[in-house]
Amino acid sequence: PRDTSRGDTLKRMVRTKLLHALLRDVVPSAHTAAWCRAYATEASSSRRFAVVGSGPAGMYAALALTKTFDGSVVDVFDRYPTPFGLVRFGVAPDHAETKLVTNKFHETLTTRDDIRFYGNVQLGRDVSVGELYDGYHGVILAYGSSGDRTLDVPGEAELEGVMSAREFVAWFNGDPEHGPESATHNAVVRALTSTPKPHVAVIGVGNVAIDCARILLRDKSELAKTDICEHALDVLRRHPVEKVSVIGRRGVAQASFSPKELREVLGLPDVRVVIDDEEFGLAPEDEADLAASRPRRRAYDVLLKAHQSLKTNASKVLNFRFKTSPLEFGGDSNGNLRSMKLGRNELVGAAGARKAISSGETETVDTAMALRSVGYRAEPIVVSVNDESTSQIVLPFDERERVVPNEYGAVLTSPDKSTAKQIPGLYVTGWLKRGPTGIIGTNLTCAEETVAKMASDFARLPPPEPTSSGVDAALAKRAVRVITARDWAKLDAHERALGESRGKP
Repeated sequence: PRDTSRGDTLKRMVRTKLLHALLRDVVPSAHTAAWCRAYATEASSSRRFAVVGSGPAGMYAALALTKTFDGSVVDVFDRYPTPFGLVRFGVAPDHAETKLVTNKFHETLTTRDDIRFYGNVQLGRDVSVGELYDGYHGVILAYGSSGDRTLDVPGEAELEGVMSAREFVAWFNGDPEHGPESATHNAVVRALTSTPKPHVAVIGVGNVAIDCARILLRDKSELAKTDICEHALDVLRRHPVEKVSVIGRRGVAQASFSPKELREVLGLPDVRVVIDDEEFGLAPEDEADLAASRPRRRAYDVLLKAHQSLKTNASKVLNFRFKTSPLEFGGDSNGNLRSMKLGRNELVGAAGARKAISSGETETVDTAMALRSVGYRAEPIVVSVNDESTSQIVLPFDERERVVPNEYGAVLTSPDKSTAKQIPGLYVTGWLKRGPTGIIGTNLTCAEETVAKMASDFARLPPPEPTSSGVDAALAKRAVRVITARDWAKLDAHERALGESRGKP
């Protein structure tokens, strides 16, 4: 988690006012939120809702629904047999405190009858949006961003050893799609065994990039005390990485990692931090960027302090390279990554809108593995299931913004809000709603906004009764092995027992 600035606090205040504004459209009262809940309690004792996605966005939405619509039942669907999404598969294993939010979610799924878990059910593969729409009074989509932004440079897509940071993080966190039998695992092993001293480049200057660098360089005996997966720990022990470069296309003043994350990686023992002196030469526009963001100024100061206190006897190197862009990835005859061509950049533009342009200077660096950490992106639903719904809903998708078009979480028929219409009963929250921004807590206010919009809509026009009794029959017909909360609790207990026997937290 990053430090919360005054700007974040202001945004939350504004968002809260928007929620009350939505409700005032329905009932002009000083107690609109209370009225809305009273309405929901009176009118919705048997309402059923579906939430797709069990990460923080989905779980916060489920809790908000049961709080707003008393007596309702919420079914939470997830494509994995285990819940909690990116908290489980995206948070670094040495950040156990960040994962504590799952304690509340764990209790919710294992002790409450009004929130039910449907694991191993994938939207588009096992059930359609239309079938959910027909079977519930309301549907909230919260399945996040499963894709990655790309660099769009030669060799990126073709060479093994170039992968997204999301895939790498999923690999050491035990995502079943990136386990020991996966292409990701094989690519990491081949990359780290391709040379006696592999150089790993992490492209991006956010906290995910810092997570990757820290896991690669951290002492493996310390990593063993975290909940990192055994197959990943074994690879990193057998093939240690001694040099990592973190590469950003703009300057140190525009980097987005948090001071806390930086201190962690810069404080690793036996790691020497290398940053060229010229990286700290700031133009007035860069000074203005730092002045406008307290966390960014603190991150800059942390980097400068590390630069000024070099460790001379460290065996590992962490090199920060700003104003640098990958131009091309080079490989061998077997299609494996071997080098990376870098271009030096210059910054132009006003404060708050600094852009990187090529200076014409280039160099080629030996590289065994490159982790692309330039952002997540949502993907449209791929539908392979035979849609047997009456509604035949096709989920709209904004290809440019990479979100489901929406207004306050209510799904719209198209991204063009001047002509788009709202699809009654269909809503969205989390990254699918706003894009991959914010911290875990951001999903709470995001979910509350969506549910407040739903309550406002239902007050204007109560939803019709579902045309089907849910999707259980359809899932059974398709022989989908649904993992319930009780099933998952057994798996969770087994995992915890194994972890405890190995000294895991």
